[in-house]
Amino acid sequence: MECRLCLRSAPAESSVSIFSYPHPEFLVQRIQTCCQIQVKRDDGLPDVVCLSCKTNLESLISFRKACFRSNETSQLRLGDPLNINTEEILPEDVICDANPSLPTFHQQNCEISSKTLPSESKLILHTREKPLKCDVCLKSYSQRSSLISHEKLHSGIYPYKCDFCLKPFARKYYLVLHLRSHTGEKPYECKICLKSFVHKSSLVTHKKSHTGIKPHKCDVCFKSFIRKYQLVLHLRCHTGEKPYKCEICFRSFTQKSSLDSHKKLHTGIKPHKCDICLKSYSLKSSLEKHKKSHTGIKPHKCEVCLKSFTQKSSLQLHNKLHAEIKLHECDICLKTFTQEYYLVRHKKIHKME
Repeated sequence: MECRLCLRSAPAESSVSIFSYPHPEFLVQRIQTCCQIQVKRDDGLPDVVCLSCKTNLESLISFRKACFRSNETSQLRLGDPLNINTEEILPEDVICDANPSLPTFHQQNCEISSKTLPSESKLILHTREKPLKCDVCLKSYSQRSSLISHEKLHSGIYPYKCDFCLKPFARKYYLVLHLRSHTGEKPYECKICLKSFVHKSSLVTHKKSHTGIKPHKCDVCFKSFIRKYQLVLHLRCHTGEKPYKCEICFRSFTQKSSLDSHKKLHTGIKPHKCDICLKSYSLKSSLEKHKKSHTGIKPHKCEVCLKSFTQKSSLQLHNKLHAEIKLHECDICLKTFTQEYYLVRHKKIHKME
């Protein structure tokens, strides 16, 4: 299939139909507005674009929006008599104003959006409708300010930088949250158990644990959860699904956060150091587990042999020895092991052979 914009051939799975994704006039208006090319059905020309051109088109639109907003902000700073409110500008408004001669699908949306009254905006919040959509990732929002704030992520501009680790952020809000990882600040405290949290949303979720209500139930083992995403993660232990794979060692994980933590092991950087024995770790959680070994306290005890452990995970692995559960099987000699660590160590024998 031949691309309408670059004329390069591409397989069908690497091409996008101009007149069908995700709206019959979605790509048509982008091409007409940004490239000044008239696109019509049955004009005898290619009716698909390759993924490369589609990505370039999205980048161009994101860049155009950033330029429009920067220009309007500069006019306001100079006291330009044009009364422009950047908070009220929709992405569709920017595209339509750039080429008013084209009666586009976006212009129709602009006319509808401009008639939205404050009372109607409040009604949208209550009905949970999200009529405003990001042109790049198609994520929807109920308020214009939320959409404008989100689109800054696509602009590639990160004006806020952390003074500790120099990590950049697109929004000041994200920087404030990130700084708490350095300062250890947890401003949101539960009044029942006095546990503190970095995010307000985490506190709201935590409070549900005190109610005892767990509406999301597993159909396999009937275990219940407070939040739906916890159930989704739990179901992977039944299905064996591990969608997140490390590109270096190809190890798979059920959660993205686990993969992100695992990747730090490959960097060789160990910024978290023990104050007692000066041993270093890549992950903060590993350091916290290590510190328990210095206290001498082993609260987790085996009910069979009464052996004690500092960590619950160590006790769970130990219990498999008594249960004789060997879930980890060697794909070469089919020998089974109770722990993955023993299987990895065993496979080294085959490599030597």
